[in-house]
Amino acid sequence: MWIRLKNIQVYAYHGAHAHEREHGGRFEIDVELRADLERAAKSDDLVDTIDYVKLQRLVLEVSSTKRRLLESLADAIAAKLLAEFPAEEVIIRVRKPGAAIGGVLDSVEVECRKSRS
Repeated sequence: MWIRLKNIQVYAYHGAHAHEREHGGRFEIDVELRADLERAAKSDDLVDTIDYVKLQRLVLEVSSTKRRLLESLADAIAAKLLAEFPAEEVIIRVRKPGAAIGGVLDSVEVECRKSRS
């Protein structure tokens, strides 16, 4: 089964330029975890699944460390989730709305996929 948290909103201090790391900006993060959740499906008990609140809290915690690249942030989140939860695979998408790259666009996005194998 997959658990998905979509569009987690964070204000963080990531960016290639010093002013981005100093003043911060808005980022959007999607998290997907694949795990064996059959026990939870049958028991209907929170202890048998991955707690969404803990999952989001960990994403926010990792996001609070300044980084230059979205790639670095996505990789750090993926690694931490695999270390902390019984997931077989994670997919992390980090978006920076209105990124100043010269031109009009909604956002830039980086996707990171990691698995235990």
